[in-house]
Amino acid sequence: MLAAQMTLPLAPCALEGVPGEARCGTYTVREDRESKSTVGRTIGLSVIVLDALEPANKLPDPFFMIAGGPGDAPSFNARFFSRVFHDIRKRRDIVLVDLRGTGKSAPLLCPELAEPGSNGIYDENLLSIPAVRACRARLEQRRDLSNYTTEIAVDDLEEVRRQLGYGPINLYGTSYGSRVAQVYMRRYPNSIRAVAMKGIVPASMAMPETHARAGEDAWQSVVARCRKNSACDERYPLLAVAFRELLKKLESNPVMVLPASPQRPEARIRVSRGLFAEAFRNELYTPEGSAQAPKLIHQLINGDDAGIVETALAGRKVLGGDRLAAGFFLSVTCTEDVPYLLNHADEMAANTFGGTYRLEQQRAACQEWPRGNVSAEHRQPTKSPIPTLLLSGEFDPVTPPSGGDEVARGLSEGRHVVIRNNGHPIGNAEKCIAAMIGSFLDRRSASGLDERCAAANPAPPFVITGKEKK
Repeated sequence: MLAAQMTLPLAPCALEGVPGEARCGTYTVREDRESKSTVGRTIGLSVIVLDALEPANKLPDPFFMIAGGPGDAPSFNARFFSRVFHDIRKRRDIVLVDLRGTGKSAPLLCPELAEPGSNGIYDENLLSIPAVRACRARLEQRRDLSNYTTEIAVDDLEEVRRQLGYGPINLYGTSYGSRVAQVYMRRYPNSIRAVAMKGIVPASMAMPETHARAGEDAWQSVVARCRKNSACDERYPLLAVAFRELLKKLESNPVMVLPASPQRPEARIRVSRGLFAEAFRNELYTPEGSAQAPKLIHQLINGDDAGIVETALAGRKVLGGDRLAAGFFLSVTCTEDVPYLLNHADEMAANTFGGTYRLEQQRAACQEWPRGNVSAEHRQPTKSPIPTLLLSGEFDPVTPPSGGDEVARGLSEGRHVVIRNNGHPIGNAEKCIAAMIGSFLDRRSASGLDERCAAANPAPPFVITGKEKK
C-alpha cells in the first residue's frame, strides 16, 4: 500500500525530556461516528509525531503507541516511549494518538472519585457510588458516554492514520492497549504491518474477573521467593501469616485517620479489607514493588497505621486523578467487560486476598453508567496472519501469561515470550523488551527471535529493613 498525502496539519512542538523534532496537532472527529447529520458534537484528538531521528534513513512505516487503563494516554508517556524505543525511532516516526476521552483528547475525568464524602471521610469504595453518579451527571451535560468504546476509538485511529498519510503501520499496545491492537487487527488488517503487545488482554477476559486470582498468584510468588532468599526468610519468616493477620485486623478494626503532615492535610478514610487488598495488589504490578512487599507487610502489621492509610488512600484516589480518565474507564468496562462477567466469577475470586471486592465495585458502578454497543466480533478470538510479538511478565498480577498464550493461538505469525522476573509494565526489562521489539520490527517476523534476555532478566533484590540485600 502506498502512503497517501498528509492532510492533517501538524506544527513543530517541544516536549520536555524528548530529544529530536516533534510535531503536534489536533484532529477533529464526530463523537457519534454513526450519525449522518452534518451537525453534532465533535472531539479533538491529540496527535503527536516524534519524527525519526535519522530522516535520511527514515522508513515509511511508523510505530503507533496505544496506552492501557483503560483511560491512560500515550501523550503522558512521550518521554518514556522516546527513551525505551530510541533505537526504533532512529529510522521510524513514533506516533502518539490519545484515544477519544483520554489524555488531551477531551478527557472524561472524574475528580469526584478522589474527593471525600460530605462528612469529610473517604469511604472504603474505589468507585464510590455518589461520586460515580456525580461524575456521570456532569459529563453527560457535554458528552454521550455510550460513544466511548474500543471499536469506536479504533475507527478514530484508522482515520488519523489515513490523514497522516501513512501506509501500513506498526502498533504497540500495552495492557488494555493490547485489546485496542487486536480490534485494530480485525477491523483494518490491511493497515497494519506488524504488532507488538505487552500485558495481554485476551478477548475472553472480562475485566476484572481474573484480577483477584492473578493478584493472589503474584503474592504467592513473592512469598515463595522470600522463603528461598536467606536474608528475606530470616527477616520475615512468617510473611504469609503476617499478611493474613493484617487483613483480619482490617476486618475488625478499619483504620480511619492519617495525621496531617507538611505535604498534606489530615485524611480520614475507612480502610476496609477490600480497599486495602486492592491497593496492595497494585503494589505488586512491578518487580520493584514486589521486592518491597515483605518489608511493607512487616511494617504495617507492627503498628504502622499511617502506612496502612497511606497505601489505601493512594489506591482509593487513583481513579480520580488527572492521569487516568475514569469516565472512559467506566464507558469501556461497563460496555465490554462487566456485562460479560462469568457466572462463577465470584468463585474464581474465592480464597484470594482480594476476594470479590473489585468485582462488587465495578458491578455497582456499572449500574450507574451508560452502556454502549459492541459488534458481533466482540469477545471473539483474533485470527490473523499479521506478524505479532506478544510479551508477558512472569509475575503480572492483572494480565498473567495465560492471556498471551490464548491470544497467540489465533495468530499464525504470532510469538509469545514470557519475561522472567517481570511484572505488568515494561519495568526492569526495558532494554530487553526494546531490543526484541526493534529486531522484530526490522525483520517483520518473530521467528528465530533472540529471546535470551527474557529468560535471563534478573529480579530486583528484596528490600530488608531499608537496605537492599541479595
